Amino acid sequence: MSTLARVIEVISEVFEIPAKEIGPNDRFAEDLGVTSLDVVNLVWRVEEVFGLGELPEDALESVRTVGELVALIEPLRGEPSEAVEIDDVAIAADHAGVDFKADLCAWLHSQQKSVRDLGPSDSASVDYPDFAERVGRVVARGEAKLGILICGSGVGMSIAANKIDGIRAVLVTNPVQAALSRQHNNANVLCLGARLTGPDMAKACIEAFLTTPFDPGDDGRHRRRVARITELEARGDTDS
Repeated sequence: MSTLARVIEVISEVFEIPAKEIGPNDRFAEDLGVTSLDVVNLVWRVEEVFGLGELPEDALESVRTVGELVALIEPLRGEPSEAVEIDDVAIAADHAGVDFKADLCAWLHSQQKSVRDLGPSDSASVDYPDFAERVGRVVARGEAKLGILICGSGVGMSIAANKIDGIRAVLVTNPVQAALSRQHNNANVLCLGARLTGPDMAKACIEAFLTTPFDPGDDGRHRRRVARITELEARGDTDS
């Protein structure tokens, strides 16, 4: 098991957060909603699980995210690093959105964002679920921070992407929706309709989506509700 996967297991165990809700870019305080004391308890557990000595305090002070904790542990674990390059955005479309996607990719690059373009490269007819799956899998594996999907209306992409475990895809038409989907729902895939949303509005939506962090809520209510969504996802079609 990779260091990242094992660390996520430990975090899930210590904080009682579903493993599917934890990614390498999650910040302990802002995204996972844990206190400094909680992090101390996590460090003790990590030291025990990985058979490490006491981790140096000065190094721990700079650890703010799950990925940074993994980077600290890997060399001490004595195994080769399994680091994966994490892109800012994974993006795909269907034939109706391919030109729109090209414009957005160029704009994202101009904003200094790393972009993983998962196709298609031309306007030949394709099936949107195939491309929704590509982006969904990459985001769910933590290989991209967030995803963007484009079809004619955005509806098909959002339906398909939401069938993938760990994906919370949202169809938006304005930046307020995009920001709230991140802030309250921890959405991780943005869906746009190329035939319904103009380029400027789409860019405003993307900007809001990429810059708005998840807010667990002062009483943890948003995290609790997102965790409930994950429970429903894990339960599948059973009614027990």
